[in-house]
Amino acid sequence: MNLIYKFPDLAFYLVDYRLKDAREGLLAYLWQFFQGWKKAEVLVFFDGKKDPLSDCYSEDYEGMSVHYSHEQKADDLIIGYLKQTPIPSHCLVITSDKEIVNFARRIRAKRKTSEEFYKDWLSFTEKKEESEFDEMKEGLTDVNEQDYWEKQFLT
Repeated sequence: MNLIYKFPDLAFYLVDYRLKDAREGLLAYLWQFFQGWKKAEVLVFFDGKKDPLSDCYSEDYEGMSVHYSHEQKADDLIIGYLKQTPIPSHCLVITSDKEIVNFARRIRAKRKTSEEFYKDWLSFTEKKEESEFDEMKEGLTDVNEQDYWEKQFLT
């Protein structure tokens, strides 16, 4: 949840009691961010149930493993996963929860706060938009330059 609150548009969903939309938005952002990472296994942990009547504990979303804590705290699931992982130093834990950050530090897992991840997200989207704009610009020719070449070759 602390990561959802870093994205203003997703936080708006939470204020409007649209938890499902906020979760789906976060999953879409994470998928965009991590899709280029080779061999990255992305696990996402949410507090509570998928929806009030759901008995879903885990599901796949675009190759990411999504887990719902039901009656437990998602923090307990995250710590449980970190305890079971064979090489904790290969894990990157994204959270601002102090208990999880301290546990991850003790087992030497990589850590990133939700605030740091959001900054990375902004940088990622800015680069992506610049790249898309550059691709769009590539197909365009300056009108004056086009007139010049038409005169050179067509007259």
